[in-house]
Order: sequence, then C-alpha cells, then structure tokens
Amino acid sequence: MTESWSKPLRTVFFYSGIAVLLIFFLGPPLWLVSTSIKLPKDAFALPPKLIFTPTLENYQALLGNDQFLRALFNSIVIAGTSTVISVGMAALAAYALVFFGLPRKKGIITFFLSLRVAPAIIFALPVFYLTVNIGIRDSHLIMITVYTVMNLPIAILLLLTFFEDVPGEIREAALIDGCSEWLCFRKVMAPLVSGGLTATMILVLLFSWNEFLLALVLTGQNTQTLPVAITNFLTFQGTDWGAMSAAGTIIMTPMLILGIAVQRYLVRGMTLGGIK
Repeated sequence: MTESWSKPLRTVFFYSGIAVLLIFFLGPPLWLVSTSIKLPKDAFALPPKLIFTPTLENYQALLGNDQFLRALFNSIVIAGTSTVISVGMAALAAYALVFFGLPRKKGIITFFLSLRVAPAIIFALPVFYLTVNIGIRDSHLIMITVYTVMNLPIAILLLLTFFEDVPGEIREAALIDGCSEWLCFRKVMAPLVSGGLTATMILVLLFSWNEFLLALVLTGQNTQTLPVAITNFLTFQGTDWGAMSAAGTIIMTPMLILGIAVQRYLVRGMTLGGIK
C-alpha cells in the first residue's frame, strides 16, 4: 500500500516544486509586462485585476521621450562596442595562453581571476576623478573602456576552457600547411570555438547591458544608459509606474529575444567548456 502511494506522492511533490519555481522566476517579469499595458486605475486596483483592457499609452509616451530614446541609443553603442572589443581581445589572449607555452601561465590566469574577484565599483571613484581632471567625463569612450576592462577577465577565463578543448595538433597542422599565426587563429581555431565565442559574447553583453552602479557614477546627461535612465521616472511628484514598467519591459526584451534565438549555441558552448 505504501509503495502504491509513494509514486503518486513523488509526482505531486515534483510538479508542485516545478510550479513554485515557475511562479518565482516568471511571476515578476509577467507582472512587469502586465503593468506596462494597464491604465493607472487597473495597475493599482485591489484586488489586482487579471482581466483588463490593454493599452499602449505607456509605450507611446515612452517612445516620445527623447531622454529615454537617447539612453537606448547609448546602451546599444556602449554595450555592443565594449562586448565586441572585450571578446575579441579575450579570444586572442586565451589563444596565446593555451597554445604559445607562455611561462608563468598559472600566474597570469590567477591575475585575471583576481581582477574579476575585485568589485568593479571600487574603480568608479578613481576613474571618475581621472575623467573629470582630464575633461573627458560624460563620453561614450569612457564607458566603453570601463566595460571592456571590467568584462575582459571573465571573458578570458571562459574562453580559456574552450580553446583548451581543441587539440593542439590542429594548429600545428595548419601552421605546417603554411598558415600564419593570425590566419590559423581566424580561419581554423576561431570557428572551432564558435559556440564558446557566442556564449561568452552573450554573457558579456548581458553584463554590460544591465550594469547600473558604474553607469550611475560615470555617465552624465548625454551618456546615460537604460538602467540609469529608468530612475528618471522616480520624481518628487511620485513614481510613474506605467512608464517605468514599459521601460523595464523594453530593457528586458532584447536580451530575452537574443537568449532564445541563440540558446542552442549558448548551451552547446557552455557544455563544451565544461567537459574535460
């Protein structure tokens, strides 16, 4: 009798746990999206309205906000450029560390790891002081440089595992066939770790797109990124929850779409680096 009940009970507990996890992780984003398409009277109704007439007023107001559109442009430029630069530099560094037989390789890797362990915010005040004195504060170049330096260590550490999974004989054969080192990297080795490059690029882009503290300290009116610009909806008159929810949805959506579109490469790349 006990055995006949144990299997159904395990099934009930299993699916109950799955339901709790789904509510925990999907509840806030779904609530954010639903609030963004509600009128204020529906958004603050008690008990909460699950059936309502959707509206795009919040998005229309948001897309007519020049400050928000400027922040969107800034985020695309800063996050996109810093991601390309940091992953490109990390790929070259990881390739050299794996295949060039550099002395003190472990020490170099430990150094990169220590850079990532240190909180990025500790560099904010020195960089702020430096940029103010030089007179280049509130520029895209500063944010691109800071994000590149911030993400470079983790990108190198991730790509190291992917290049280590590629047999060194492939590189040696390419060099024997007449390839230069650069051509071997670009035409032979890089395609073999394309999954790892994709996974690393997505993670680095995610870090740059969502970063808030450094952007809050180092950006100005002309270079505000989306995570900073969303705080503009917190005013002395109150919080514009509709516009803030619409802004949050717009910030979240590109990363969500990108993750879904390349999930095959992301999973394949991450598992490739984890197998030894």
